[in-house]
Order: sequence, then C-alpha cells, then structure tokens
Amino acid sequence: MNKTIKFAIALVALLTISVTASAQKLGFIGGPSLNHGTILSGDKNASFLSIPGAGLHAGLMFEYDVTNRWGFDISAMYELRTMRWKADYATVDTTTMFKRQIGYLNVPFHFYVNFPLKTELTLSLFGGPVFTCGLHATDKAWLMTPNQKPVTYAQEKIFEKDKGRIVRCEIAAEVGLALKWRNLQGRIGYQYGFNNSTANRYLYTLPMPYQTINYLTQGTLKLSVAYLFDLRK
Repeated sequence: MNKTIKFAIALVALLTISVTASAQKLGFIGGPSLNHGTILSGDKNASFLSIPGAGLHAGLMFEYDVTNRWGFDISAMYELRTMRWKADYATVDTTTMFKRQIGYLNVPFHFYVNFPLKTELTLSLFGGPVFTCGLHATDKAWLMTPNQKPVTYAQEKIFEKDKGRIVRCEIAAEVGLALKWRNLQGRIGYQYGFNNSTANRYLYTLPMPYQTINYLTQGTLKLSVAYLFDLRK
C-alpha cells in the first residue's frame, strides 16, 4: 500500500470521526439590513450620490462544527434590498431621484472560528463567499421638482438578457461576527458584491452617450437573529 493510499485512508477516517463528533444544527435566520449601491460612471458629466435604504432577509441556516473551535455554515434566504441615488448631469439643471428595490435569493457560505467566553457563550468570527440570484425588481425615477415629475417606472423584464437593466446574479464576500448562546445567535455582517450589476450599458435615465459604462456594486450591512435546532438530539 503506497503512501498516497495510506494518506487518503487516514484522511477519510479523520473526517469520519469529525463528522460523528461534530455538532450539526439547522434552523431559522432573519433580520433587518441597510443597503447601498455605488455607481461609478464612465461619463465624467454624470454623478451619483448614494442614499442607503432599509431591507430585510429571512430563511434557513445550517451550521456544522468540524471541531469545537471551527466549522462552517450555509444559508438560503430571501433578501430584499432598497437603494436610492441622486443623479446629476453637468448639462442638465434638474436632479433625478432614482429608487431601486430588488428581491434576491441569497446563499452565503461561511467558515467560522469560535472563541469561548463563558459556559455556553461563544464569540464567533465568520467570513466567506455569497451567491445571489435576482427574483424580482422595481425601478422608479422622478425629477426633484415641486410636482416630482415621473421619469421612469419599470417592474417587468428588468433582468432580461438583451434589454434588461440589472445583472441577475451577483458574487459577493461577507465578513462578520456572531454571539452564540445555546441555540440562539445574534449576528452582524457586512456583504459587498464584486461584479458590475448594471446590465446592457443602462444609462439610469441620464443623457449620457450611448454604451457608456456605469459600474454598480452593492453593499449590505446585516443584523440577524438565528435559532438553530441540534440535529443530534
């Protein structure tokens, strides 16, 4: 038996022992969030002032302690994000207010490290990738004048491949900390997306040259409460 096979057998045995001895928990997670979108335009005449908006998230969470010091968790949640921008263009006198609301399927995968504080009380640091997929969205824009003249309203085909406004999928990273007591957790995390969420060179109602690139990234501050059931009992 060569060394590679011996190492593989030893690794499988170690993982089997870890799975048998490890805590596995499944439960619910949810809470409020604060969302913001940053737009960097390829047109120097355009400027976007980001205004954070309130959101929420709720779903299921699975947690696996590989040892009593570290492990991983994965969740599947519905996430609602709201964000606004004050959009100005150098050659236009009026300011446009742009509001966007997006519903996502949010799937974060975290590795975490536990730091015991007291009996049954643990501080945990976590981080990892987040994968999101857009489910629905609404765009509203109006001129910031006394009568708030509407500029655009869109609710359908926003994720459409050829004529849509928003890239459906987002890849992000999240870091945060959790305070764990028995089956209850309080969590705070910050998530930031890496890919451009603007589809098809959308111009956000401003008179920019055709095919101007507007790079939108999204950030979310999450406050969560989780209650997990021990699957070994």
